[in-house]
Amino acid sequence: MNLMNNTPISGERVSLHPKSRSDAPHDYIWSKDAELAALNGQTPLKESFVQYITQLKSADDDDHMANKWFSIKTIAEGLHIGNCTIYNIDWDNADAQVGITIGDRRYWGQGYGEEAFKTFIRYAFHHLGMRRLHLKTLEKNQRARKCFQKCGFQFCGSLLEKNKTYVLMQLCFEDYVSKQLH
Repeated sequence: MNLMNNTPISGERVSLHPKSRSDAPHDYIWSKDAELAALNGQTPLKESFVQYITQLKSADDDDHMANKWFSIKTIAEGLHIGNCTIYNIDWDNADAQVGITIGDRRYWGQGYGEEAFKTFIRYAFHHLGMRRLHLKTLEKNQRARKCFQKCGFQFCGSLLEKNKTYVLMQLCFEDYVSKQLH
């Protein structure tokens, strides 16, 4: 389960890999998708692919300790189907925010997101030493909320931000272990 040497973290059908430049074309397409953007409370990307790549390069330079990005790939075909991230990492308190997107619609509703997120959570708790993971998702994004609940996350509040209502959820290591989610 070590990504330090770029060895992927594997589940049964998906594996997590450190983000690479080869992921950029899919990421760009997904960032331009109006439905995916709306599910994440975003607006679709308007910039060109060249501008997108330039911004990625500068973000990589600033990002390496506070955020970790991973691509989700199918094991059988090796297809990049989405991404997950751990960000706003507070190393002193072992606390971080997490998120996931399955961008390839062919893999929606088949449990790939749940498996990828459970694999990712295991990595965050057991390899990175996190004690609490938290997230926010749009109140209207029922599919995401259902996935997060299956992964052990519990409702802990709500947030109104830019006229959008978000549900706040968290998973503490103790709950993760006691529910045998690992």
